[in-house]
Amino acid sequence: MAESSVVDRVAKACDDLGQVELAGIKLESADIRLLDLLDMTLDEHVAMQASAIAYYGSLVKEASRRLAAFKRHYDRWEKKQYALAKAVVVSGTKAVSSIKVEDVKAQFIIDNEPEIEKKEKQLEQLELESDTLSVWYEAWKQKGFAIREMVGITEDERWNSPTSARKESAGDSPQGSARFDRVREIIRGGNRK
Repeated sequence: MAESSVVDRVAKACDDLGQVELAGIKLESADIRLLDLLDMTLDEHVAMQASAIAYYGSLVKEASRRLAAFKRHYDRWEKKQYALAKAVVVSGTKAVSSIKVEDVKAQFIIDNEPEIEKKEKQLEQLELESDTLSVWYEAWKQKGFAIREMVGITEDERWNSPTSARKESAGDSPQGSARFDRVREIIRGGNRK
């Protein structure tokens, strides 16, 4: 058996991340609790973030490659079928100069309508998959920003807590508390509709 490359091992690791349970939930389940910062501890969310970004990011890239490959396939198929349609139109015409593009397009559709519809449905499905995974991945990136805000708020609270010796010399910071309240409200409003 040939030794696998680093790329192969990374691809396998990303794929295997879907099976890993984080806070009792597998990433492949796409459970909405994984994105809800109010559902688990901040430590659990921080611990899963890198794994989720790697896993969902690899799924987005894979869906993008499938979509691009299908578009290339469809483009080649369409050009071939268009050439065949043009040959049919040319064979039925005495004056080649009188052939119009619309006639060739019409012949192309007549000859291939069921296959065109089938391929359009495949394209729509691949676009839907790619878009859906992109939206989910973007949500995880946004969660990373929210985690940073929450960590900053937690540090502000610790820094400004009554037991902090530094608070006495630095004075109260209403900014930390206001920021904390604002972020919590955004999270609650965004997740509790």
